[in-house]
Amino acid sequence: MTLTVEDIMQKDVVTFSPTLGLDVLEQELSQCGVSGAPVVENGIVVGVVSRSDIVKQLSVEQTCAVLAYDYYEAPVLYSNERVDVDEIGNAVGQRIEHLTVSDVMNHTIISISPNLPLIKAANLLLEKKVHRLLVLDDGKLVGILTTTDFVRLYSSQNK
Repeated sequence: MTLTVEDIMQKDVVTFSPTLGLDVLEQELSQCGVSGAPVVENGIVVGVVSRSDIVKQLSVEQTCAVLAYDYYEAPVLYSNERVDVDEIGNAVGQRIEHLTVSDVMNHTIISISPNLPLIKAANLLLEKKVHRLLVLDDGKLVGILTTTDFVRLYSSQNK
């Protein structure tokens, strides 16, 4: 018997709104025990968000802050104008406070059918270098398949 995606996928899928703030997103990810999830707006999957997306964005914000600080701390090269370092920190902090899921999510949706053989799904995970695949049936989100699902399957078969 060939196992399919439907045999091991998670059917109870945690989803997030693109307007959700990143601070709330991190709390929700922790509470739900997941590292990422589909982003759904008006019943339509519009992307995927994960903790690594949050980390990447925070890294970008930090780099921007460092560049701004360096710019204003080098008056000989750029200008005689000095800016209070606290102003830079406050501006970056305010920007981070207002970031939402939409600002950091991946808009590329990698989806599979529930009747896809597991070996093909596994190969797709490897090929695309992702940890989750969205399971869509006629465009509707019906599940999610993650690398953890494969570990769980392997573990249950080798007890």
